[in-house]
Amino acid sequence: MRLKVCGVTGEDQLRLLAGAPVDLVGLWYGVPGGPADLQLAELAHLAAVARAVGGPEPVLVTLLSDPAALCAAVAASGVSRVQLHGYTTPAQLRAVRAALPEAELLKVLHVRQGRVVESALLEAYQRAGADVFLFDSVGEDGRIGSTGIPLDASAVEAVLPRIDRPFLLAGGVSVAGARAHRAARQHPRFLGIDLDSGARTPDGAFHPGLIREIRAAWQPAPPGLAAALSCARLPVVMELKARSAHGQDLFRGRSATRLVAEYTRAGAPALSVVTGEWFGGSAALLEEVAGATELPILVKDFFTKERQLATARAAGAAAVLLTASVLPRTVLPRLITAALALGLTPFVEITEEAELAAVVHPQACVIAVNNKDIRQREQGRADLTRSLRLLPAVTATGTPVPVSASGIETPQQAAALLAAGYRGLLIGTGLLGSVDLDSWSATLARESELAR
Repeated sequence: MRLKVCGVTGEDQLRLLAGAPVDLVGLWYGVPGGPADLQLAELAHLAAVARAVGGPEPVLVTLLSDPAALCAAVAASGVSRVQLHGYTTPAQLRAVRAALPEAELLKVLHVRQGRVVESALLEAYQRAGADVFLFDSVGEDGRIGSTGIPLDASAVEAVLPRIDRPFLLAGGVSVAGARAHRAARQHPRFLGIDLDSGARTPDGAFHPGLIREIRAAWQPAPPGLAAALSCARLPVVMELKARSAHGQDLFRGRSATRLVAEYTRAGAPALSVVTGEWFGGSAALLEEVAGATELPILVKDFFTKERQLATARAAGAAAVLLTASVLPRTVLPRLITAALALGLTPFVEITEEAELAAVVHPQACVIAVNNKDIRQREQGRADLTRSLRLLPAVTATGTPVPVSASGIETPQQAAALLAAGYRGLLIGTGLLGSVDLDSWSATLARESELAR
């Protein structure tokens, strides 16, 4: 991840930032009235100082769009990166690209009142030669650049499916804001963040300690559910379920936050949160878990409408349960497609081979075999042989991670399913009822090694 600090005006600031975890530094030029705007000679001097102290690398931040003026600034300063911060048109960007073929061009996308102002021009900017996009907030008065206004995460997420360039996020970047931008941080083209006010103390001085804290909080988010299971030593989605199918209290006085900590210590690559009321779940439980972890979260509920998926995504879900046995054959494909469009992994649960026929985009789904019958609210006995019978058919779909779910009580059972070919397991009651979770996980690790 790259971290850029903007608004530098003096040598002392550059020398301070050279000892901080900063990759790029923004030098303003051609920003009339801007508090950090520099004269051409000052720009050239500070760019030379930045190079002399061994970094961070200078970036020309400007509202200019005239190719000749930009060529002159680049020639004088020797910078190789130019950030076009104004409302540059695609035609102007194309002209700048032609004039500066070797420069890295960062095009700012302005976010105002819940939308990206240049949304309709994204593809045109990409064709015109933008190398990097930078999302930044616009003030209520229309002011652009160093507004300190937190960036609207939903506005950014709305255009991410159309982005095929690396991108940076700016606008009131802080430690607290990292969680709201989890989806962007998880995106394969997420390049980093741009700081100004968030990197400063109340008196306006840059503070390396603040920068380090923000950088740590904004590291790229952990991978989605399938990737997390694929690279895990123990590929177990560990579940938080407040109540069993028979009404037994599974938390036993433990808070969700405590359980998240215990699961994390035990090596969980992902978590499952049951929000369905019949298992004692709630939106509040999901909120508590999402606030305590950055592991991918699978939300289990009866999802039947697209708006429910969007609500789960906004609450922190990385994946959602779609139960093939209770959804009409025409509804399941629609929900899978909608989930993928939202950046969610469809966790499609089946109990019969025939249900696989309705699974679209299986290579983008996690397909799980439920060893219990959800139509009986999972009150019947588990049948682990179902997983063994259906594994060949599930694997044949091309799903990257076949999962066996529910009714797995012991580490030995779990190890046997992994040995049979399952790439992941979902376990709730077996873990929540364990007296010693660390021992349970250690036994699974040992049994899995022996089975190899």
